[in-house]
Amino acid sequence: MNGMPSLKYLPASKDLFFYALKKEVFNALPDNYRAKASRIAMGKALLLLSCFLGIIVLLYSTPVGSGFYLVWAVLLGVGCLPLILNIGHEAVHGTFSINKHLNKWTKGVFFLLGTSAYFWELRHTASHHAFANVKNVDLDIEQTTIIRLSKHQEHAPRHKYQHLYMPFAFCLYTLLWFFYRDFKDLGKRQFGAKRVIQHAPKELVKLMAAKIWHLLMLLGIPIFYGQTVGLVCAGFFVFHLGASIVTTFALISTHVGEEQEIVEVKEGLLPYSWAEHQLRTTADFSVNNRLLFHFFGGFNHHVAHHLFPGIPHVYYPLITPIIEKKAKYYGMPYHRYTSFFVSAKSHFRRLKRLSYEI
Repeated sequence: MNGMPSLKYLPASKDLFFYALKKEVFNALPDNYRAKASRIAMGKALLLLSCFLGIIVLLYSTPVGSGFYLVWAVLLGVGCLPLILNIGHEAVHGTFSINKHLNKWTKGVFFLLGTSAYFWELRHTASHHAFANVKNVDLDIEQTTIIRLSKHQEHAPRHKYQHLYMPFAFCLYTLLWFFYRDFKDLGKRQFGAKRVIQHAPKELVKLMAAKIWHLLMLLGIPIFYGQTVGLVCAGFFVFHLGASIVTTFALISTHVGEEQEIVEVKEGLLPYSWAEHQLRTTADFSVNNRLLFHFFGGFNHHVAHHLFPGIPHVYYPLITPIIEKKAKYYGMPYHRYTSFFVSAKSHFRRLKRLSYEI
């Protein structure tokens, strides 16, 4: 393989834990579970899209100069994450619907938010899910050198202050994604262990169309309807502020707390079996919070998602207790934070430790 050696996990034949876990999980699922989940997913999608479009209407109908414009802009930004996780994320994994064509069309939710389903899928499935938390392979933890997440990464003078400046950087996450990361991916050919010789021209067209739509939605149309330029620009910023905060807090709560491992590859071999790797690199948070469960599209049951990405998220509350029980029985790790904020604090403790640990 060009650019990267073949990566291998320890043989699955030795993984008695995952063999027993799969058997119990699939026995626990109801008959026709995919069809039932598909109906629930469609209902959630219609509700979320209605709320999103309703907030857009409120944004456009706000009186000129009213501060409520910024309120609607923030809510619109925050509302992006449940759209991505409940619709786009499920569609990428083929779990939104039993209808393959509907799964393909619902990936279009990324277009509404100014980004590309194609590049997001490459990063998410070929890189992150295939090799979660693997150094130099998982693009989700290799996005920038301004943050140090492992003692195996080079320590630069700026890292002494990373626990202080990263909260501000996180507030710019989706803004940088919109203006920088997507375009950087255009020049990328290696996504995890997947090599892309050339990105199809149609994907560039789709990406640019998404960017134009996003700018029209948040800048062009409000100005056309008479809103002041200054307020519209402020609205664009607070939209991304809201989107950035909820997105980054979801990401840091699942893979980069104090307990999750950043794994190194030695001669093309990973140190664990595939299932044990998921347990060591992933964490759950707030698993008993139903509001967060629906908001994050099951993302708070993240261990279940990494072990069973082909099962719709509506069944994760059923699966998680089984995982915890089997992990304890087989002496495997299982990481869980009691709340959203506890998981975030764990991440910043990790940043502080790695700010001085060489």
